[in-house]
Amino acid sequence: MSGKLWTVRSTALAVALAALGLASIAPGVAADEFRLPVTATIAKRATLKVLAQPATVVISAADIARGYVEVPGRAQLSIRSNSQSGYMLVFASEGDFVRHIRVSGLGNEVQIGAGGGVVPQSGSAQSVTHATLELGFRFDLAANARQGTYAWPVQMSVVPI
Repeated sequence: MSGKLWTVRSTALAVALAALGLASIAPGVAADEFRLPVTATIAKRATLKVLAQPATVVISAADIARGYVEVPGRAQLSIRSNSQSGYMLVFASEGDFVRHIRVSGLGNEVQIGAGGGVVPQSGSAQSVTHATLELGFRFDLAANARQGTYAWPVQMSVVPI
């Protein structure tokens, strides 16, 4: 971030800062006025809000025979990041029936492992990236997958780059 130059008009403050070596009084400047350079660094930050996502995954005998289950609903996410470098979308899987997770809605279909994975997303040269994503999921089933209804197995988070 670029610094701002502040003009301070307090003789006591000017003398105290000059004595500490934190500021100097430039030649030709009145004793009660001097310039103090100030800089600020803004920490990178990213947030993710899940707007909607399926609550369960239903696995049928036909899904097991086919080797995967296509989730009919989509997850909707709202992401904000102030990092010009972008952010990492993090997927963590807790489903023991999962061999691979295929995620659509990120441009190209992404395949991540049973334990999860990360997908980098580009930032904005402007100040803040605000994205609303609609993600589809297909779970390639593990050999031990059984029919039934399971809790949603994917946790999502975001980390600035």
